[in-house]
Parts: sequence; C-alpha cells; structure tokens
Amino acid sequence: MAAKPVVDGCDKQMAGRVRFVRVDVNSANGKKIAAKLSVDLTPTFVGYDAEGVEQWRTTGVPNRAQFWRKLISLR
Repeated sequence: MAAKPVVDGCDKQMAGRVRFVRVDVNSANGKKIAAKLSVDLTPTFVGYDAEGVEQWRTTGVPNRAQFWRKLISLR
C-alpha cells in the first residue's frame, strides 16, 4: 500500500491526539464498514472530530503535507 508510509508516520507523530483505524475492506466485516461509510475507492481516509462528526474525506494516496494539515484540523 503506497499510503502506508505516510499514514504510519502521521500515526506515530499524532499518537494520543488522533486515532487511526484501519479497515480491511476485503474482509466480511470490512465490507460492512465500507458500505456503511459509503467507501467506494481505496484508500479512503475519513476525518472525524471529537464528537464523531465527519469533518473531511479524501481518497487516494495522500500527500504528506496535505494529510498532516487535515489531521491538525481535527483538534
């Protein structure tokens, strides 16, 4: 997965402030979650605020700087 290095790096830097949840959309449970969240393309990243309200959504391999700005906006 080309996005893995970007996500892993951000996950490490944001530990304790942002929680990353990875879903295997090829598994039975992952397919259910993807359908519930209307995920049609992978990778898809969805940012939720502290109250669980979706704040942003993006698909494709993220640019590290852009992804970082989106994560910071969730605080």
